[in-house]
Amino acid sequence: MTTLNQARKMKLYKIVGFSSENDAVLRRFMELGFTVGERVKIVATSLQKKVFLIELRGYLLSVRAGLLSRIEVLEI
Repeated sequence: MTTLNQARKMKLYKIVGFSSENDAVLRRFMELGFTVGERVKIVATSLQKKVFLIELRGYLLSVRAGLLSRIEVLEI
């Protein structure tokens, strides 16, 4: 299993879990649409891979790499 910040661009992934035990972080993931079973795709990254542009539920979302390191995914 890999984390979303290590995923390759333009590949489709499925969210399988979260590695954070902080309730505020988990709640924020839910608010943004990150739920188990949801499909995500990395569209672009910043030059230093600190910010990622992600396609999720039909919209584009910009997220920092620190948050994405807590999302576990499998490639579809």
